[in-house]
Amino acid sequence: MQIHVGFGETVEHASNPTRCALNPERKLFVELVQTNEWNRGWLANPSQDQWTQAGMLDSTQAPSGILRQARTRLTFPSTWLPRRKSSFIKATIMATSIFFWVLLVHKYYFVTEPHPYTSLDERLPQIQEDDTHHIFRNIDRGPTSRTPLFIQVYNSMSDECVEEWVAHHQWGPACTGTDLSAGLLIDGVWAWVNGSDPLQIATRQRYKPDTAMKMDAAHRYVEHNELLYSMRSALTSLGEDTIQRLHILASAYPHSNGSDEVMAGQIPYWLENHKALTNKSRIVLHHDADYFKPIESPGTNFTSWEREEWKEAVIPTFNSLAVESQIQNIEDTSSDQLVYYNDDFFTLRKLSVSDFTTPLYGPVIKTLTRLTSMYLPAKDTFWRTINPAGEEPGIKRAVWVLGTRFSLRPYYYITHHPRTLWLPLLREAAQTFPEAFTDTALSRFRAQEDVPASVQAVFLGSWYVVERHREALLWTWTIAKWGGRSGTLSSTLKDHMWNELANEGSPSTSRLSIPMPVRAPVKNRDVFQAANISMPTSTEYSFSSKDGYALAYVDSTWPWDRPRHGYPDLTRGLLEINETVMGSKYLREPSFVAVRACVIKRSTCFESYTQNETANNFFKRIAFEKPECGDCIITALIGASGISGIDKFLPHQQAGIDPGLHADALTVPPYLPLTSDWTTTDFSMTSAIPKGSLRTSMTLRTWCIRLIQRYSYVLGSVESDFYKVERANTLETKLDEVELKVEEELKTIGSSYPKSEDHTYEDWRSRLGWSRGPLAFLCLNDDVKDTGKLRDRIDELLMTFFDRMWPSRMSFEKQV
Repeated sequence: MQIHVGFGETVEHASNPTRCALNPERKLFVELVQTNEWNRGWLANPSQDQWTQAGMLDSTQAPSGILRQARTRLTFPSTWLPRRKSSFIKATIMATSIFFWVLLVHKYYFVTEPHPYTSLDERLPQIQEDDTHHIFRNIDRGPTSRTPLFIQVYNSMSDECVEEWVAHHQWGPACTGTDLSAGLLIDGVWAWVNGSDPLQIATRQRYKPDTAMKMDAAHRYVEHNELLYSMRSALTSLGEDTIQRLHILASAYPHSNGSDEVMAGQIPYWLENHKALTNKSRIVLHHDADYFKPIESPGTNFTSWEREEWKEAVIPTFNSLAVESQIQNIEDTSSDQLVYYNDDFFTLRKLSVSDFTTPLYGPVIKTLTRLTSMYLPAKDTFWRTINPAGEEPGIKRAVWVLGTRFSLRPYYYITHHPRTLWLPLLREAAQTFPEAFTDTALSRFRAQEDVPASVQAVFLGSWYVVERHREALLWTWTIAKWGGRSGTLSSTLKDHMWNELANEGSPSTSRLSIPMPVRAPVKNRDVFQAANISMPTSTEYSFSSKDGYALAYVDSTWPWDRPRHGYPDLTRGLLEINETVMGSKYLREPSFVAVRACVIKRSTCFESYTQNETANNFFKRIAFEKPECGDCIITALIGASGISGIDKFLPHQQAGIDPGLHADALTVPPYLPLTSDWTTTDFSMTSAIPKGSLRTSMTLRTWCIRLIQRYSYVLGSVESDFYKVERANTLETKLDEVELKVEEELKTIGSSYPKSEDHTYEDWRSRLGWSRGPLAFLCLNDDVKDTGKLRDRIDELLMTFFDRMWPSRMSFEKQV
C-alpha cells in the first residue's frame, strides 16, 4: 500500500510493521510504530488529532492494521549547535570515541553472525512429515479465557481446616485426613528449539526485520541434545510418581508450500511421535502455533479476523520471552503446579516435591536479594538499546507493569534455574495485565525495536503472587474488617484501628514504633509429618507469606540482619519446648526486646483525624499511594497476631455482608479486581467480591481466609551453578568439577545418587557447613565461541557427561 507523507512524497510499505518516508529537503523522518494505545485490538486507526499533531501526514491516507501511531523526528540545522569552543571540541571528540568503542563492542556481542541461509529470496527447505517435523493446520483456537481458575488442592480443604491452618497456622483436628495429593504433583514444562534445523535457520533469516538489529548470534541456537538429558535429569530426581506429565514447548514454521495455514512443527528426533501428539501419554508436545493466544482486555471482544492478524504477527517466534508469555495457555495439564525448565537446566540430585511447591506453603519462589540483583521500574529502558537481547529490558518493564497495579518499588531477581509456576495464578497474572502479556508475543526476536516493549513473564508472574498476598492482607483488614457493610471509616473506627496497630493500652497519638515480629519457624517438621508431606531436601525456606510481606523486611533491615539468604530470621526471641507427644511447642521469651522494624506516622497513613473516610480510599492510600504505610501496618499486625497466625487481619465470624453477594454454588475462586491500574479501581466490598465466589453458607471471614490462602508463597534459596559453555578446554575442567562436587557431597552425607534416602536441607547444611545445601541445579548456557574440531570436541564432552550422569532412558524415547 502507499502512504502520503508531507510535501507530496509517496512511499511503499509492507504489511509488516516498518519504517517509511524520508524527505531529504525537509529532513523529516516519520516512523510508524506500534504503541500501547489500544482501540479495538491491533487494528485501530490513529485519530485525526494524532495524525495532524504528528506533522505533515494526511490522515485520510493513514494505514490500518497493526501500524497505529506516527512519531516524527526532526533534524535541526547546524545553526542550532553552540559556538565551537576548544572545550566543546575536546568533549565532542571524547564522546565520539566512546560511542564508536561501545558500538564496536556492541556489534561484536550482539549482531547476528552470517548463516548459510542469507538470501531472503531463497526458497524454504522442502519439509514433509517425518521423525523431526509434524505437519499440521494452523487454526484459530480463540482468545485466552478471562475466567480465573480454582486451585484444586485448596478446594479439598474444608472451611474449618483453612481456619486452623491459615488463620492460626495450626495443622489441627479439622485438617486431619485432608487429601492433599493434588498439591503434591508436578507438571514439568520445557521450552525447546532445534536451532540446527535448516527450516528454523532459513525461517529465522526470512523473518528478521530489515532494520539493523542486535540479536543473539547464530551459535546460541545450535542443538546439543540438551532437552533429552534435562528431562532425564528431572525424572531421575523427582520420580514418575511426582512428575505426572512432561510438556515440550516447541516451535513451528510456515510450511514450504507457501501457505501460512499449514505449519511444520519441530519434533525432537528421539521422541516417539505418536505418544507426544496424542495428548494421552506422559509426554505432551505443544507447538507455539497452537497455544499462542491473545488475551482480551475487559470490555474487548476480538473478532476472528483480529485474532488471525495477531497470530500472523507473532508466529513464527524466535524469542524465549514470547514463549514464556504464553505458558498459561498450554492445555492437557494434569496438575496446577508447573515447574518451568529451559532445555539447558539439569537437576543433579534427588529432590522432593517440597523443594518446588507444597499445598501448605504455596510455590517456592527462589530469589536473590543482593543490591546488584535489584531492579527498578522502567516503562522503557535504555537497556533496550544497550543490551536488547539480555534480560534487563524485560525485567525492568515487568517491574513497571507491577508498579502500575500495586505500587512502584524495586524487585529482586528470580534465580536462573527451574522456576515454580502455579498455572491458575500465572493465568490470573495474564488476565490482570493482558496488554503486557499479549504485547510481549509481538516480539518475534528479543532485540526487536519496532514493537511494544516486552516483559519477562516468569518474573512478573512470580512477584505478582507476592503482591496479591500483600493486597489481600490489607484489603481484609481495611475493607472487610473495619469498613464492613457501610464501607465508611469514622474517626472513632480509626482510633480503634490505631490502637490495634499499637498492640498496647495507651499508644502515642502521632507515631508508632513497630518492633520486629517474633514468629515460629518458617518450616515446621511436625506440620510436614502431620500432613504426610516430605521435607525439602535441598531448599531453604527463607521466608513464608505466613509472616507478612517479604519486601517490607528487606527494605527496613541491613543485609547483615538478614541471615536467611537475604531475609530476616524472625525466630529470634523464641523459646522451643520439646514435647514427646505433640512435637515441638514455641513460646516467646518474656524478656526479649525486638529491634525496631518500621514507623507508622498517623498524619501520613491515616491523614484526617476527625473526618469520615471511605474504606476504599483509606485502603488505596496505605496499599498503593503510600506503600510504606501498608508495609509497616502488615508488620505490626503480624506481630500483634502472636508467634503464628494472622488473626488480627481478619473480621470476626459474625461480620455482616450484603446478602446480594451470596451465590448458591461456587463458580469462581475468591480474588480481588483483575485490573491493571489501581488508581481507577473500586475496591469497595460490593465491587471487589466477584459474583459466584461466596456461597450462601460461607462467612466473610472464611472468604477472606481463602483469598489470602490463594496467594500463599515461600521465598527460598537453593545451590545452583550457572556456566557459559564457550570453549572446549574450560568446559572439560568445569564438568569434571561438577561431577567431583556431587560425589563428594554425597559421601559427606553418606548417600548415593539417585537412590539416596531423603535428607532435609538442615541435614545437608549441618554436614556441609557454610550455611548452604547441596548443589542441586546446573545450567549449561550455550555461548560457544570455538569452531571446527574444537566445536566438535564440545559436543563430545557434553554427550559424555550427559550419558554418565543420566543414563536411564525414559518410556517415551525411541528404541535404538
